[in-house]
Amino acid sequence: MKVPHLSDQLDDIQGMIGTGYGWLYTSRFWLLTIRDGSENQARKWLSGLAHSGLVGSAAHVRESRAKPIKEAVAIAFSYSGLTKLGFKETEAHPFPSPFRSGMGSDLRALLLKDRYRQWRWSDVDGAVCGPAHALIAEWSERGARPPVPDIDKEVFCSIKIDNDPCAFHKGNGDEEERLREAFGFRDGLAQPVIRGLRVEESDGLKRAIRDAGTLYDDRVVAPGEFILGYRNEYGELTYCPNLEGWTGDAGHSDGRFGLNGSYLAVRQIQQDVKAFEEFRAAKGKEFCEKLMGRREDGKPLSWKGDPDASVSDSEADAFRFRVDDGNGFGCPKGAHIRRVNPRDSLGIDVKSSIKSTKLHRLLRRGRPYLEQRKDEAPRKGIFFIACNADLERQFEFIHQRWVRNPNFGCLHDQDDPVVGSAGSHKKFSIPGLPSGDELSLEALTQTLGGGYFFLPGIKALQFIVEHGAGMPLDDPG
Repeated sequence: MKVPHLSDQLDDIQGMIGTGYGWLYTSRFWLLTIRDGSENQARKWLSGLAHSGLVGSAAHVRESRAKPIKEAVAIAFSYSGLTKLGFKETEAHPFPSPFRSGMGSDLRALLLKDRYRQWRWSDVDGAVCGPAHALIAEWSERGARPPVPDIDKEVFCSIKIDNDPCAFHKGNGDEEERLREAFGFRDGLAQPVIRGLRVEESDGLKRAIRDAGTLYDDRVVAPGEFILGYRNEYGELTYCPNLEGWTGDAGHSDGRFGLNGSYLAVRQIQQDVKAFEEFRAAKGKEFCEKLMGRREDGKPLSWKGDPDASVSDSEADAFRFRVDDGNGFGCPKGAHIRRVNPRDSLGIDVKSSIKSTKLHRLLRRGRPYLEQRKDEAPRKGIFFIACNADLERQFEFIHQRWVRNPNFGCLHDQDDPVVGSAGSHKKFSIPGLPSGDELSLEALTQTLGGGYFFLPGIKALQFIVEHGAGMPLDDPG
């Protein structure tokens, strides 16, 4: 079997893998359920969107400095969506179990420790609007007309997740607008870098390496951790599923449908801004930063430089826990950022810890959202999207073993103070308080929905929207 070279496949990788489109300040997400009997109309609508030129590739992202991208779209499908459109996986190469069962299933609820689910939507039957069959993500310039046309209500039942227009703004000392989530913290930091995806000679990469110094390599992760068909951190080719009738590029990965795709773990997380502001008023800014594990401006709590300086994403991510703060006196061991990315703190030494952590990284592509409700205050939150090639080893491992593990880092009866389980009176300990005092917290977030989606390569996307159009759904070939 011929192993693909990433640089030769950039035209077939959706642009969402290569960037979060941080220069496009407006975003919107659609969760689409195909109505019974409307499968062919849905294919036609999706085909028009897929061929509109809006679904950019990783190659387009590379060229964006010279040819700025002003609007972009990504399209992904749940397992129930692929089934609804009449596709069947092959017996030899089926989709992995988490994707097939769906995040909304009872089994995944148990594994993810979602004890108090009251979801509005999911990727399986039982939600108010039926299972979400497709996810459409769109980005555009501020004030521009949204790139995705209005959804045909006769064809789709839809849920729209709107952009928070205040998510990008300048903080004190910022030279440019930065993304901030609803609690006021700078967001989008600590992103892994996919080895070989960025232009090695680019000015942006040179600046990132300069800002992070010797710690830059801590962020660099093998492409197979996020893109199917490439070598991962184990040195193995990431497994590619296949669909019946697929006749794609037979020269790579046995010609399987999954090449250049990725799995998306998606959760709509509502943030209780009022409760957080009340906590901040009672305890102070410093305690809030301890919960998150960062300063509001994105700097690590171990920052030794100018406290008012504006720092780049790469510079803000250049730190380690074991070396800088082994006992958690600066950043508590149970803080949010320490749980989702333990860096060098969990292995027997720095090298083994970083190597282990690279097996469980996520590429985040979500955005803050704003929900306007009649006669109520607006509700804010994060529409969380994580790209990963192995849902069990990456998203589910992090969620189960780190975020919601009550004994993480030798703690006892504690989980993530920000996105932990929904029960009240959560505990959070801060080293250095008298007698090791613990804080008691109310839940600050609530998950409103979630699902697993497959982000196909561009050839595979075209196959989905074109293959079987006008034919009986039980005969996709």
